[in-house]
Amino acid sequence: MGDTVGITIDGRVVSVPAGVSIMDACDAAGIYVPRLCAYPGLKPVGDCGLCFVRASAARSADGGSVDGGLSDAGSAGGGPADGGDVRRACSVAVQNGMSVSTTDAEALTYRRNSTAAILGDHPHVCLTCPARDGCSRDECTYGNVVQARCCGEFNRCEIAKVAAFVGVLEQASGYQFRALGQTVDHQIRSDLDLCIGCGRCVVACDTLEEAGEALKMVETATLVGRDPGGAEYLAAEAARTAGEGMESVSADWKPRSYLGRAVAVPKAEDLRASGCTFCGVCVMVCPSGALSASGAKGAAWLAKRRERTTLSLSVLPPEARLTFTADVVADVAAREGVFVLYGSAGDTLQISGVRDLRAGLTEALSDSTTRGAAFFTYEEEPMYTQRESEMLARHLQEHGEMPRRNDGPDALFDGDGEFV
Repeated sequence: MGDTVGITIDGRVVSVPAGVSIMDACDAAGIYVPRLCAYPGLKPVGDCGLCFVRASAARSADGGSVDGGLSDAGSAGGGPADGGDVRRACSVAVQNGMSVSTTDAEALTYRRNSTAAILGDHPHVCLTCPARDGCSRDECTYGNVVQARCCGEFNRCEIAKVAAFVGVLEQASGYQFRALGQTVDHQIRSDLDLCIGCGRCVVACDTLEEAGEALKMVETATLVGRDPGGAEYLAAEAARTAGEGMESVSADWKPRSYLGRAVAVPKAEDLRASGCTFCGVCVMVCPSGALSASGAKGAAWLAKRRERTTLSLSVLPPEARLTFTADVVADVAAREGVFVLYGSAGDTLQISGVRDLRAGLTEALSDSTTRGAAFFTYEEEPMYTQRESEMLARHLQEHGEMPRRNDGPDALFDGDGEFV
């Protein structure tokens, strides 16, 4: 076993391997730090500015730093991380006796500012739209133009979860459509207007044994307005979207965030020509929906790739799940809504819309087929049947299959067995 050091994170003393980053130490301790450019097992190459923490080195009796101050564990530069005690958790190595605060007020301000800037380069009305899970993208009930609407990820991308955790949705800048282009290659859909340039897909493609080193980063400025008609297209879109609640596209577009300066593209004319093995890891690490599995067949294809990958699981913001016991269920309101049951491993077992949440959950407690359920979540919703259908459709699209208890012949299918 290698050397370990003792550090304090949010008042809790933990022992971690010497030399790991503060972020890795927090992950090992089960303390979430937001990130979009970092991913477990991959070297962070971006600079999302979301993982700021306050870190203090151990002090000697005379008040000096025991180890000569804080040292970087990787590449990160510019901004407030280069001075003072507020540092990027992904790029600073732990030291024995170090004290870390993940809830420091100044660090949280930096996180909110960075998240707001990133959202300015990414469509985000889906994060607050009441119809975000059931949106067909055919016609927007709330008047949002096509380019600003929900993408195919329907509010389940990592950006959505991180933004909700950071708490920045109300201060995010309006999105400016860049017209960078969309493609579908085999089962992989690429939408460059959703790409934030975090670099995860490129690092995963270059690092993992099953991947093919098929991607590269290019400057966004070289691509703006290329789809489908350059400057004329930009001018037409600017005129069409004027006054429609979205900033006009412009050939003078500039990124709001550091990440927005580049996007990931194939090294050659397409993925196959670039040596892509279609292992799916680029889709698995993408936090923004820029790379996704195309349609129901794509979701099934991606689910099989997940079973074979050497990629680690993503570290996501903690989800507040309730323990599935009679005492906890008794506190649930007797109102219309939808509940979700989860197994002890976090797998989704059942999604049900009911007229009475408390009664529905109580019935599930006594049902022998739900004995494996350990946790649940719920939301009050008068239109609970519609909401149930939306959530089941989202689960099917994401996982390629229905939850175990919903996988019956009548669930979301018409009489001919077609998905509704």
